[in-house]
Amino acid sequence: MKVTSEMTEKEIYNDFKENYGKVRKLLDEDSKNDPENEPYLSKYKAKEILMNMYVNLKKISNPDSNLCGVKFDAMLGTVLLNIGIIDMETEELTSSERVLSEAVELLTANSTKPEIVITLINIYNNLGILWSNRDEPGKAKVFLLSAKELYESFKCTLQMPMPIENIINNAGETDVGDFILLEKAYTLTLYYLAQVFGSLKENLKSAIYCHVTLRRQLQYADYEPIDWALNSATLSQFFAEQNGFFQSRHHLSAASTILDNYEEKLMALESNDDAFLAKLETFKHRSADVARCWAKYCLLLMTASKARLMSDSEILTDAITDMSNLQIEDHENICGGDIKSLVFPDIDVSKYENKIGDKFLLTYQDARDVFLSCQNWLNKAKEYYKLDSLASDYIELIQDSSQSYSYLAFFEEDDERRAKMHKRRIDMLEELVKEINPTYYLQYCRQLWFELGEVYSDILNIKLDKLNKTKEKPSPHALKKINMLCEKSIENYDQFLNSVKDKNGIMPIKLDFDLIRPVISAYAFIGRNSMKRIALDKSVQLVHVKKSYDCYQSVVDICTSNEDAAVMMKEEYSLCQEMVNILPIKIKRLENEVINS
Repeated sequence: MKVTSEMTEKEIYNDFKENYGKVRKLLDEDSKNDPENEPYLSKYKAKEILMNMYVNLKKISNPDSNLCGVKFDAMLGTVLLNIGIIDMETEELTSSERVLSEAVELLTANSTKPEIVITLINIYNNLGILWSNRDEPGKAKVFLLSAKELYESFKCTLQMPMPIENIINNAGETDVGDFILLEKAYTLTLYYLAQVFGSLKENLKSAIYCHVTLRRQLQYADYEPIDWALNSATLSQFFAEQNGFFQSRHHLSAASTILDNYEEKLMALESNDDAFLAKLETFKHRSADVARCWAKYCLLLMTASKARLMSDSEILTDAITDMSNLQIEDHENICGGDIKSLVFPDIDVSKYENKIGDKFLLTYQDARDVFLSCQNWLNKAKEYYKLDSLASDYIELIQDSSQSYSYLAFFEEDDERRAKMHKRRIDMLEELVKEINPTYYLQYCRQLWFELGEVYSDILNIKLDKLNKTKEKPSPHALKKINMLCEKSIENYDQFLNSVKDKNGIMPIKLDFDLIRPVISAYAFIGRNSMKRIALDKSVQLVHVKKSYDCYQSVVDICTSNEDAAVMMKEEYSLCQEMVNILPIKIKRLENEVINS
């Protein structure tokens, strides 16, 4: 159709409607089937139509036109918005910024008009995305907060929004669906703000925006259950790390509740077709991931409780586990200044919240309840993650299981039972390390060797404490046990250290930063445990003391040549320097005793 300024309003609407329908089909349907060698084929076709629409609309933009000014602006703004989005998606960011900025300039004067508000919020949202893609979160925040302010201002007008479809259909009435389109656009604003505040390292504010996004998705039934559950469970980890166990448990409970509801609907459609089986596989996978998040919640609660009990403070005053002690500058009034109110009022999560507490643990029974919950969730995750198919995830589950025994042992007062808990850790870790190949899983093997060294040391210290408490002469069996624990601890630490050394068995002069602490700790542990070995033979004692000296000297050598290591391991460095000065005297004395004997 040839466009002229004399066209009637109805002809202009029909022309726009026809072309915009073609654009939406290209973008929403055809683009999904674009060939790999032309991934933007449909987008470019859509942009060509949009550019023609833009030119045609500009031709009739004069004061004598029959077209209402605000509706005309809304149509032109919609065209500019779609061109800007296509430019962004085809990596033409400069063009996208220019087009979207033109749209802002066009629409700002009538920003709170029902015909304009949804389009302008979407334009601000996309400018936020554009500047985020340019690694400029500060600029992105400005546009996204403009979208937020516009939404709030429009809501105060008590008007109903009028989306572009209503305008081009010349529909006089609005319905609830139009309201939902506005709410969806605003939900995206909040989602993007969560990402931007994360990039700006304002992590608490980012988490709050994430929560509000999830809450709104529930409120307007605008979510995909699997994704929603995973996002809620992931967010729970942040809250737990801030000692916000009330919020963490609530988000995990919501995730599991949504998964339960989804499973019920999925099973009602049970069949053997590929689509159903794919959905079932995704459900099992993500259910295992949520189970892992539950296990992490248990571990973090046990960790925080242990740290609190071990703190130097004589009075345990900081018992807050709902983050209400945290302060936030809530200039945007996103949570009403009440961090504790981050809950989902639209779903009942009591089934899961009632299964586990959210307060710090004080007694063995408290810890045992959380420990058993942790084991249940880990076992659920292991139903999906298997060693022969998803080895890395399976290894991490075993490591988590070991840690849960470690924390439970902290709360156990009986030495024998504590030793048995550590022995359980040894069994699972040794079984695992035999099954995995260091060539492919060296990082995990190193972690397992180091942890085994620690666990054997823990049992060793329990046994030595028991010997020191009794006045009776230790039995040969007890002495043999002590030496075996020393040797097994040293053996595992040695395996860890050997994995760091080069082919000639030489430790690198410059250690990778993340290896400094474990390498120095391993040498220090070997040094200490070598001295704990019991030997009646002076020549054997001499070998043990020399081994100890060599390990302490290795720490001194590393710290002398590496300033990072000296700073990071200041306390160990000082102790090892002291031992390096003391032990030569003991070695000399033992050498003389061996010669004289």
